[in-house]
Amino acid sequence: MPHIICVGAIYMDTILEVPEFPQENTKLRAKSMKRRRGGNTGNTLEVLSQLLPDDNFNKDTLTYHTKLSLMSVLPDPNSPDTKAVILSLPDVSPQLFLYRTGQQSAASSYIVSPPNGTRTIVSYNPLDDMTFEEFKAAIVPLITADTMKEEVWIHFEGRIPEVVNACVAWLRSTYGYNQKVAISVELEKPDRWILEKSARCADVVFYSKDWAENWFANAYSGPASTPYSGPAIPDAESFLKTQIAHTQPTAFLICTWGKGGAAAVRKFPRGRPIHDKTIGWRPHLDEPQYSVDAVDTVGAGDTFIAGILYACVHQRTWGAAERLEFANELAGRKVHQRGFEGLGAAMRKSAVWEMKLAESALS
Repeated sequence: MPHIICVGAIYMDTILEVPEFPQENTKLRAKSMKRRRGGNTGNTLEVLSQLLPDDNFNKDTLTYHTKLSLMSVLPDPNSPDTKAVILSLPDVSPQLFLYRTGQQSAASSYIVSPPNGTRTIVSYNPLDDMTFEEFKAAIVPLITADTMKEEVWIHFEGRIPEVVNACVAWLRSTYGYNQKVAISVELEKPDRWILEKSARCADVVFYSKDWAENWFANAYSGPASTPYSGPAIPDAESFLKTQIAHTQPTAFLICTWGKGGAAAVRKFPRGRPIHDKTIGWRPHLDEPQYSVDAVDTVGAGDTFIAGILYACVHQRTWGAAERLEFANELAGRKVHQRGFEGLGAAMRKSAVWEMKLAESALS
């Protein structure tokens, strides 16, 4: 039984759709307000649960073929926010939740979304973040000699760099690089640059466009810098080439570039790395349910990560190019609709993926 564990923060999001961005010290009436569970890893697991086969849950044995778990800090187990999070992720195990007894509110964010597609986020977190000691205490009884027979995949949001680095280093020193405990890390925010330590040890590394652009802006500055010999305008592909020497020999490196699509590099202990790239997905003419323009970019990166994790765990015969294309289309569909509902069903009806997903479900 494969076990996918996502480690990161959960938020209760309040999304305000407004006719324009509010001016300071003024009043503005919102067009709509939504409250929903947010957070990178929660979004990823929500989409992952849609991609798994319908028979993933065995009603006779009450077990999952692929188990999904979330390790996240939540308020008191009896608080309304905790109950809302659990209800929003019915196919995700709560066994790794880290409760803060007595606290009634989860971390919160207010997202102001005007028609031009921009997002302004104000967040507040009253809960103490996860510590390395809490992570270790949860993982030790989970990964035993018996469970090492199954694959455990641990994905880190990259929220608190010092804690993530400690967790990744401990996983490698304890379980090694035997591919039974796979590690993926998201490097999204450039100010968390010390996460490069975790990237050196990870099996899969997700780089954001912001991270890559910041790297280019700083890596080639100063009198001792190395001259840059890539494209005049750096892109995802040229960035990944700079990271090959700084990651482990079998790493799968991915950089997303918004409308520009994504690029990937698959490394091997011997032989040259394989490079792939894809352009941003756009709806087809025979899919009128999708808006031509992007309507909701919240969680697009989380959706992309869900696509890669699914492909790595469930589609082992797919090459790097197929995994990249699958995640790219999945994230593209999310951008052209509101929320995450129905993404798995849409991929199973996709002209490109319908047959491939049907074949894998039968095997």
